[in-house]
Amino acid sequence: MGIEEILHSGEKIVEIFYPSRWAYFWYYLIGAILLPFYFIGAILILIAEILRKANKYVITTERVLHEYTFLSRSIRSAPYSKIQDIYLTQSLTERLVGIGTIHIDTAGTSEIEIKFKGVKNPFKVKKIIEEKRMKKW
Repeated sequence: MGIEEILHSGEKIVEIFYPSRWAYFWYYLIGAILLPFYFIGAILILIAEILRKANKYVITTERVLHEYTFLSRSIRSAPYSKIQDIYLTQSLTERLVGIGTIHIDTAGTSEIEIKFKGVKNPFKVKKIIEEKRMKKW
């Protein structure tokens, strides 16, 4: 079952993102260092890639979604009409490698509903979400 199967009638996917490999830099670095030692390094690199691909960030014509699929499956979504705030955070290291986290806050809760962690070109992603949100108003 893919994300396409949970889309509403007439809803279309605009963009799909995955976290950048930079978001898992330490896994890859330690894995590369340990590669000669009994494949421990290869296992670490494989784990990093599985965790990275387990997170899928989707922007549709109607809402934003975060799907996490590893052993179980979790999907969080927020329709544009419920989004109250969209903000971006970047550490110094993230700024240097061009990644960031998009925080999407919705009405009715004090928690951040959806986070797009470690995405490339975070300003572009934020702009796409804001433009879709403004079209819904």
